[in-house]
Amino acid sequence: MSLPHALLGLISYKPSTGYDLKNKFQNSIHFFWNAALPHIYRSLKQMEGQGWIASTIEQQSGKPNRKVYRITNDGKKELLQWLNEPPEAPEFRHGMLVKVFFAKQLPPDRLADHLKNWREYNINLLKQYEMEAMPVIARQSAKPGFAEEAYYWGLSLDYGIRHARMAIDWCNQALQDLHAAKKKKQKEKKHVG
Repeated sequence: MSLPHALLGLISYKPSTGYDLKNKFQNSIHFFWNAALPHIYRSLKQMEGQGWIASTIEQQSGKPNRKVYRITNDGKKELLQWLNEPPEAPEFRHGMLVKVFFAKQLPPDRLADHLKNWREYNINLLKQYEMEAMPVIARQSAKPGFAEEAYYWGLSLDYGIRHARMAIDWCNQALQDLHAAKKKKQKEKKHVG
């Protein structure tokens, strides 16, 4: 995914400052795409150079001035062109699965710790989805003009929820299998010894 396209999508809802955009990331798509403030500002500068966005300076008394970005017609065209393109194949890198792949070199209890930590991470992620993201989408869907947008946000959230649940189930099964293998090994040692 392209950060500029994510920014175009967010700016298409409402003109925003770089700081506003960071907050919008945190309150919406950060579950599946995140960006640091320096990356956002660097992308905004490039996007403005390409004519996808334009900025105005808002004077504020007693505070620093705000640079507000709005999407241009070229930016709308670029966003629609990007949305119409087939999605690029995801780059799949998963450190936890690499550790599992080579786990024969670890004591089983250490692998179990990794699995428990990964399960806990996904449990917490699932709670965030359910306690933070779901209410935001519900509130937005009640606002005039946002019901259709909220439907699509809900589709993204549903994917995240299902993925987190799958990871939790997988960890539970892997821990169960690891425990059974450990018991079997202990039983075999008793018969040999």
